[in-house]
Amino acid sequence: MTVIVESKKMKVTNAIRQFAEKQALKISKLGKSVLDIKIHLEKIRKKKMDENSNIVTYFVSTPGKNIVVKSKSADMYKAIFEATSSAVRKLRKMSEKRKTIKRSTKKLSLVS
Repeated sequence: MTVIVESKKMKVTNAIRQFAEKQALKISKLGKSVLDIKIHLEKIRKKKMDENSNIVTYFVSTPGKNIVVKSKSADMYKAIFEATSSAVRKLRKMSEKRKTIKRSTKKLSLVS
């Protein structure tokens, strides 16, 4: 699994890069199905503490389906954390859905 951190209109510091990579490892712990994660950081210059001034977008590649999560916040670290939480939630939901489908098909094959 590869983690790519890129930015638009801002310089990515080592601290932000390490935090983003550490958060991305939470996603990889969910299963072996994650191929790569691309984190796009963007800073929009509107007002000083505008709540939508930092945008974080996660692109999570999995076999069969790609997940895209966006998060906006006044603080970049908070936006990264929220995007990670949302991506983890979506991946967990997707894996549970796959497990449920497998279970239901096994029951159907046993009945018929």
